[in-house]
Amino acid sequence: MLPKKISVLLRCAAVGAAVVWNEIQAHEIGAGLDCHFGPHDFIEQLVEEREIDPVPMKVSENSVNTYRLRPNRNLTALGFNVRAVFGFSPNDDMFTQKSGGGEAPHQVYGVVVIAGEEAVSERIREMGSPATVKEVMPLVMSAVVCEK
Repeated sequence: MLPKKISVLLRCAAVGAAVVWNEIQAHEIGAGLDCHFGPHDFIEQLVEEREIDPVPMKVSENSVNTYRLRPNRNLTALGFNVRAVFGFSPNDDMFTQKSGGGEAPHQVYGVVVIAGEEAVSERIREMGSPATVKEVMPLVMSAVVCEK
């Protein structure tokens, strides 16, 4: 049996290696948040690359479709871990549209990332994107939103 200190060090090294491996394997999609894509192209590319499930996990009252990452996929946007991807475009069969719900937006797409609004806003400014940032959960999660 290994001495306790060595055992703890080995476990810490294994956890550290797993974190580094996940970061190496992450697919960065922040370039798509320059708002030059349309919702269809942004979502379709992620579905084709098998990064997100093609069926939305939720359709909000205003018809915005929210997609979850596929199992064992790791996406980042602007260097932050992505928790969900969303989009909607009226009269586009790719998106489920609720009838009689809230007011459907024009075209919208984006991501929810694990980071506070201020940090995400700073990255958006640095890249010169017209995207807006909305707080999802104070200091923890933010949405990067492209609207047309």
